[in-house]
Order: sequence, then C-alpha cells, then structure tokens
Amino acid sequence: MSDRDFRRALAVDLLVAAIGAFDVWFSRDLPFAPWEIGVAVVTGAVLLARRHAPIVTFLLTLPAVMVIGALLAPMAALYSVARSSAKRWVVVAFAIVLGLSCLFTSPDDDFGLDDLEFLLHQIIFAILAGAGPAALGWLVATRQRLAGQMSEIDRVYAHERELQVAAARERERAELASEMHDVVSHQVSLIAVQAGALQMVSADQDAREAAAVIRKLSVNTLDELRHMVKVLRAPAATPEISPQPTIEHLPALLSASALPVELVGPLPANLTPAGERAVYRTVQEALTNVRKHAPGAAVTIASACTDRTVAVSITNVASAQPPIVLPSAGSGLRGLRQRAQLLGGTVTAQALPDGGWTVRIQLPRN
Repeated sequence: MSDRDFRRALAVDLLVAAIGAFDVWFSRDLPFAPWEIGVAVVTGAVLLARRHAPIVTFLLTLPAVMVIGALLAPMAALYSVARSSAKRWVVVAFAIVLGLSCLFTSPDDDFGLDDLEFLLHQIIFAILAGAGPAALGWLVATRQRLAGQMSEIDRVYAHERELQVAAARERERAELASEMHDVVSHQVSLIAVQAGALQMVSADQDAREAAAVIRKLSVNTLDELRHMVKVLRAPAATPEISPQPTIEHLPALLSASALPVELVGPLPANLTPAGERAVYRTVQEALTNVRKHAPGAAVTIASACTDRTVAVSITNVASAQPPIVLPSAGSGLRGLRQRAQLLGGTVTAQALPDGGWTVRIQLPRN
C-alpha cells in the first residue's frame, strides 16, 4: 500500500470511529454509567482495527447493540467482515446475530412482543441492519475481484497482442532474409565470379586491377550480406550477432574504397557500440555515393571531437567522370538519419558550390 492509500484508509477509519462515537453519544441519555463509558470507548477504538481483524472487531462491537443501543459500529464491522475474505457462512451467521440483537433491543422500555405493529417494524429494521452491511460488503468485494480479473484479462490480451506483433515481425524478417539471400547474394556472386574471370584473362594491367577491386568488394559485400541474413533470421530478442563494424574497421573500409581518401584528425574514440556503428555506416554510405555519383573524386574525412559530441564529415570534390547509373531506392541517407536520431544525433547532407558534396554526422558521447 502506498503512502497516499495508507493516509486515505486511516482518514476513513478515523471518520468511521468518530461516527460510531457520535452514535454511542446519542443512543443513551446522560449521564452514562461507568461500564457504559467503557463499552463506548472499546467500541469506538476497536473500529480502527476493522481492516486488519474484521471478525474480532465485529465481536467486540456487538455488545454495544445490547448494552447502549449503538448500531453503526457493529454494522461497519460487519461490512468489513463481508468485504474481507471471510467465508460466506460466517458473514451470514454474523448478519443473523446482528439482526437478532437489533430485534430484541428497543429504546422503548414498554415494548412487548404483543405489540405486533412495532414488532413488524423491528423485524424489518433487523433484517435491513443485518443484511444491508453484508450485502454491501459482498458487492464491494465482488467489484474489486472483478476489477482485478479485468486487469489480468487486459494484461493477458496486451501480452497476446505483443506476441502477435512479434510473430508478424519474425515472419517479415524471415521473408526479407530469404529475398536477400536468393536474389542479392546470387547477383553479387555472379559479379565476383565475372570479376575473377576478367582478372585472369585480361591483358590490360588497369583492367586486372579494377577487376581485383570489384572482386574484393563483391566478396566483402557477400560477407556483410550473410551477416545481415543471420541477423534477420535470428529472433528479435536475440542480441546482435557479432562481429559488428566499429571505428577500428574504418581504415580497412577506406583502403577498400578505391578512392583517394584523406583522413584529417584522429578517429573518434570513447563512443558507444551503437555510436561507432552509426559513424561507420555513415562513412560507408558516403563513400558508396561518391563512387556512384562522383567516380574517382578526392574525399576528405574530418573528425571534430569535444567532451560532449563527436562530429565526422565526409567531403568530396566534383568529379570529371560521368556518374555511374545504378539502381537506387534513395533510402540510404534516410536510414542514416533515423539511426542518428535514435542516438540523439543528426546526419546532414548538402551540395557544395564547387559541385562536391559533404555528409556530416554528429553524435553525443553518451
């Protein structure tokens, strides 16, 4: 129970005890006898324990009905008994006892069993006094039990929806992995085979070197593709399959790019694994765009690091060669921006006045 619920329950108990005290006060004419004062004090004080010991509370407040005619205290105790986890027969027995106590207790000293009209009123009052608190307690207990069951049902339904969504994602991942494996890997494998054949039969040294670069890039692409297929086929809750690219893999990426690349400044350090992958993928995408849209253009990679942020920019000059027409979905930079936003950073790309382009990623260190 929270502090707020405890204070609320204590306030309600004090109010019930105060109402019981007023009931005792107005039930008898003054002055009170000493033993009546004792019964009144015990009746009011024991109501504070009705939540923790409802049966004991009812038994201690019941004499107040016969002795001083105080009815509200035992009714409140009977309500607590019915609301608790007491057995039904216990509640029924207590309700009958309370009703009989009310039936044979009358403020009129001249009342007799031969007064049929008043006896009928007493019977109706006794039934209401005994059955009312019991029924109300059962009603509140049933409502709380149903509310708990509804909460449990909602929780189960929410869990089932999560499982359905996870299963749908697993199917999509499996389908995507199959498509990537069946289509992309087949095409890249053919490229690698053709490049290897060209490297073996060509008499032109430049052509053999170009074929070697193509074959090497194709093999690297197949390795990354196989890794991505494993990631897609793995369950969503499974940690990412190693190895993942990091800052340490950037030199190898630059050397394999077949572009004149100049590195300005030290490589970023002290980044999270996700941050290092974001920087690596940004540089990789930028170099890919340079090879497609500005073949042979010089590239400058500059990093600027502070205590709070890390920024890496990839800038290329204009190329004298025509761009290479390749199919593109245009989602590379969009995916990089989304990746950076998840890490609290940004990715920007803009054209330069000389015809070149610059791509810049900025990430927080934490």
